[in-house]
Amino acid sequence: MMTPRISLFPEQEREDRRAKLGDPLVGLTERVDFEALAARIDAAAPRPSRAKGGRPPYPTVLMIKILALQQLYNLADDALEYQLLDRRSFLRFLDLTERSSVPDAKTIWLFRDRLAQAGVSNQVIEPVQQ
Repeated sequence: MMTPRISLFPEQEREDRRAKLGDPLVGLTERVDFEALAARIDAAAPRPSRAKGGRPPYPTVLMIKILALQQLYNLADDALEYQLLDRRSFLRFLDLTERSSVPDAKTIWLFRDRLAQAGVSNQVIEPVQQ
């Protein structure tokens, strides 16, 4: 049985290989202005009030990027939650670390529902599909 090669710099080697292969999510980040999109979404579908207390909502730009991942990879809410916990490429795209909190399936569903009720769901999907 062959033992895997051990490296002194495995993370750097993996990053170099990923860069060479190309990350499709990097292209998406370059093509879509997620900050401007989040501002338009917040104007059309304001974030819920925290007057009654509760956990602060996740940033709109993060939630929009999560919906973009869901659309691109055709994931159900539960499957998306798992992938957010498991995939490094998703965390990099979202500008999160493995120590970051990620939204659960219910939070994702509620955000998508808020956009649907405000009639702005297409504003998230259209830039991603281009």
